Amino acid sequence: MTRSIPSKKVLEKHAQIMPEINPSAVIAMLEVLQAADEIQHAVIDVLEKNYQLSKGKLHVMIILHQSQKEGITPSSLAEKVGVTRATISAMLRRMKRDGLTYSFSDIEDGRGKKVCLTEKGWNFMNEILPGHYLRITKLMGKLSETERENLIELLKKIVKN
Repeated sequence: MTRSIPSKKVLEKHAQIMPEINPSAVIAMLEVLQAADEIQHAVIDVLEKNYQLSKGKLHVMIILHQSQKEGITPSSLAEKVGVTRATISAMLRRMKRDGLTYSFSDIEDGRGKKVCLTEKGWNFMNEILPGHYLRITKLMGKLSETERENLIELLKKIVKN
């Protein structure tokens, strides 16, 4: 679903009022945002539709999948996902209720706990990840290896403080 973005001519009129506005910068960012929406639709919406798996839950489950059977502390998980501890606690409660995760005492820190995927969680991730990564591969297959590397560097440059 392609949305209309302002033309360079329209943005140049705004730049006459506020000279700090760079029309090509605005157009470039709007194109990035539009592409992100379309990528989200092609990659994440499939998981939401077929598996009722939100982007946030997917991110949490991928990190748990990567932590293997060692598990990860809820606070580390919240940090890696980029959400508050309260948010991660609520997500983990729902995932535990659904039989996807379990928690256990952290041997290194007797007061703390770690979270891990259950067998059901592992099976679920092993079912969805190959198709998920294949959709991403096909989408990014339109770019050469060099173009993908350049894209990564450019995106990092945009978000770098």
